Amino acid sequence: MTRLTALVRKEFLQFFRSKPLIILVVWTIAVEIVICAYSITYDVKHLRLAIRDLDGSPASRELVSRFARTEYFDVGARPRSSRALDELLETGGATVGLVIPRDFARRIDQGLTASAQLLVDGSNSNSALIALGYSSRIVGAYSRELDWQRLRAVAGRVGPAPDVRNERRAWYNPALRSVHFEVISMLTLAVMMIAIILPAAGLAWEKEAGTIEQLLVMPFRPWELMLAKVVPTFVVSLASLALALWVPWWFSVPIRGSLVLFFMLSALFLWSSLGLGLLLGTLAENLQQALLLAFFTIVPVLVISGVLVPVESMPGAIQLLSLLSPLRYYLEIALGIFLKGVGIEVLWPQAAAMGGLGLGILVLGLWRFRRQLG
Repeated sequence: MTRLTALVRKEFLQFFRSKPLIILVVWTIAVEIVICAYSITYDVKHLRLAIRDLDGSPASRELVSRFARTEYFDVGARPRSSRALDELLETGGATVGLVIPRDFARRIDQGLTASAQLLVDGSNSNSALIALGYSSRIVGAYSRELDWQRLRAVAGRVGPAPDVRNERRAWYNPALRSVHFEVISMLTLAVMMIAIILPAAGLAWEKEAGTIEQLLVMPFRPWELMLAKVVPTFVVSLASLALALWVPWWFSVPIRGSLVLFFMLSALFLWSSLGLGLLLGTLAENLQQALLLAFFTIVPVLVISGVLVPVESMPGAIQLLSLLSPLRYYLEIALGIFLKGVGIEVLWPQAAAMGGLGLGILVLGLWRFRRQLG
């Protein structure tokens, strides 16, 4: 125990003397999560809308006002020609163009189908699809209102017209704020980044500085060296997670479940990340290689785990591949505890899968580290 305590103390001192690693941890938990939460959003708002109203009737102005009253569109330019509208879409002066024909109000008055043209800049397919969805809802609501007005005009002579009301309710995130998901997903990603980079960088730094050879000739058992590499990083990662909880508080993300359960399952997740970090550290010969390997490992895991794109929207082969990512299960656990308030009786399948994968990755990392010590 004396030898192990000395080794663990040495690892803690080495970490706190390494300013780049301290800056990395502070940046990850204090800055990076906030930047991502503010910048990454699935709420597309304030799209630039160009209007070409050829009718100029009260009906066409009412349709335009329906777009202007939402936070999704900002009515801007009113081009006088089709060419001017095309130029706005080509140069980025407008994202959406609405063209209302001359006979718009006349066809409505005659009970005929009136049409309006919507032109969307499809260079950003995500924004284009969302803009089409917003526009369809606005035009659909306007069309239904006109239909009800005609029906009431006819039914007013024989009795009241029937009415159907559709009431929608979103569970767990009633305001549908995407920032809740982004904060939680970036929090889980930050935990993984710290737990991978610290052991990988620490082991690579030992090789680069030549101190790993000194450790090998000292009277330390291999398991003592392995524990000395794992335990300090585990403590630092768990402490970083506790400090990073200020971010959900700042963005008013609810914590409906048990924080004790969250930290227990986070500790389970950390072992897989620590094992992966040790594995990368054994493959790298210097600190630069370790950081590059960590970067090229974290990005694919991030993509397939549902942090940026829902797993359900991925191709079938990628969905199967995502089953090998502990981060996928950790993200589901975090969302369940923070937003849904569920407990282990619901999350045990994710915890079991995450624990099994984590154990396998940790054993692989320790095995590789043990071979290098030998």
